[in-house]
Amino acid sequence: MENQGQDLSGKISHLIAVAEDGKHGYENAAKDVKDEYLKSTFLRLSGERDGYITELQDQLRNLGGPEPTGKGGPVGALHRTWIDIKAALTAGDKDAIIKACVTGEEYALKEYQMVIDEIKSGNDLKQLLVKQHAGIQTALSSITQKLDK
Repeated sequence: MENQGQDLSGKISHLIAVAEDGKHGYENAAKDVKDEYLKSTFLRLSGERDGYITELQDQLRNLGGPEPTGKGGPVGALHRTWIDIKAALTAGDKDAIIKACVTGEEYALKEYQMVIDEIKSGNDLKQLLVKQHAGIQTALSSITQKLDK
């Protein structure tokens, strides 16, 4: 039983890193985009991810997991760097920045879904993850609509 708790703690820690990556990715995107509406959207989504982080950290503490580091993951750091390089190369090209954010959100959805699928229904943690997953899906739909057709 203890191994299951440790395994779940590891998965929650991973989702915290994913949410950190999203938070920082949106912060970087907000710096790189010139459109003020998109800038405010990206900053709002960054703040949303910050809320997800807090909720996940609370869950991790409840599970007795290790104190979260709040540094994001190595894949996310690479992705954030890619957003910065892409923005520099495209001189703030809105669509290029949005597409980079879409890639990050698609990754987050996949990671969340894997953890959700492993948790028993009726669990408070599962309900939280389903709610956050829905928020990420809404954000993805919202930013995808901002792409020039």
